[in-house]
Amino acid sequence: MAIAHFELQEGTHPGRLMWLPSELLLTPANTLQGGAGLGAAVAAMERITGRPTIWATAQYLSFAAGTEPIDIDVTVEVTGHNTTQARCVLSRDGGEILTAHSALGRREFEFEGVWCARPEVAHPDSCERYRFFESGRGHMGDLAEFRLALGRQLDEIETTGGRGDGSFALWIRCWEGSRLASVADLAFVGDFMPLGFADASGKPYAGNSLDNTIRVGNLVETEWILLSVHVQQVANGFGYGRAELWAEDGTLLGEVSQSAVLRKHSRIRETGRPAIS
Repeated sequence: MAIAHFELQEGTHPGRLMWLPSELLLTPANTLQGGAGLGAAVAAMERITGRPTIWATAQYLSFAAGTEPIDIDVTVEVTGHNTTQARCVLSRDGGEILTAHSALGRREFEFEGVWCARPEVAHPDSCERYRFFESGRGHMGDLAEFRLALGRQLDEIETTGGRGDGSFALWIRCWEGSRLASVADLAFVGDFMPLGFADASGKPYAGNSLDNTIRVGNLVETEWILLSVHVQQVANGFGYGRAELWAEDGTLLGEVSQSAVLRKHSRIRETGRPAIS
């Protein structure tokens, strides 16, 4: 996605920024994608504090329809030598959309390592398109391209059923050519994690995110991001899962986790209702 999708303007007073969300960040239901809201929140907190995101979490309070301006109010709670703690609220016309909290900073340390493994999947050019969002509708289907790396198509699930093992992966591309991925990009891509619930359950479940947490690794240039989903549990009408986000070169960009309200839609693919907030 063009970085302009998360460009922020100065607000009416210190600590307030204003955001005009692009229509390409809207779901087919014309509501702002939850990950895009978190992306704007972390962009705002990074701008106000001047530090990179380590961790951020958002709680979704209401849907935001359309592309009218959104106010983002950032409060810096604590600033240390290496770490800043901040929070912010996204609102429109006084009504709160989401609240977010974040730790930001960076420190020199003599050791790094990664102990989780990227799944062995084909290059995105060799993977079939994931048949979900239609293009040409003026929403995120015109922004994000999906390739199925691990798991089943929705129409295959509707035909065969049967539970999966909870593993699901998509290659997702939101821009042409390689570009340095931002935390806002990861928040947007990571919010597609609930697409894995359908494959895991063997039923066309959709979900609205209650919360979204992101932890940031090393940001590098990449064209495609591999969203490697691990569905953990469905209980009491809610689904829980996490996902790693990998660059094409194998760098672990970050990871996300979510809780989602699950609902069954027998025609999820035809109606175009997203399995995300």
